[in-house]
Amino acid sequence: MTGGTLVQCAKALLLSGAIKISAYVTHAVFPKESWKLFTDCEEPFDKFYITDSIPHAVNIAQHSPFKLLSLCDSISEALLGFDLLQS
Repeated sequence: MTGGTLVQCAKALLLSGAIKISAYVTHAVFPKESWKLFTDCEEPFDKFYITDSIPHAVNIAQHSPFKLLSLCDSISEALLGFDLLQS
């Protein structure tokens, strides 16, 4: 939940020769502002994708390396039963 496992994975990937590391987290809870671990991390994440499934994700996404992915269209389409982006 705090991201410690992701940091350890990043270290292992870098030791194995990875050049860039990205992470994708669906429901980025990050208790007690633990997301800051990734803004100050020695093991740089090129991009860290989070969804807007929780309100504070919008604020977190204002900091590098975080990028916000919206779930609004996907959830709306599932509920309504059609593609909102279709012409």
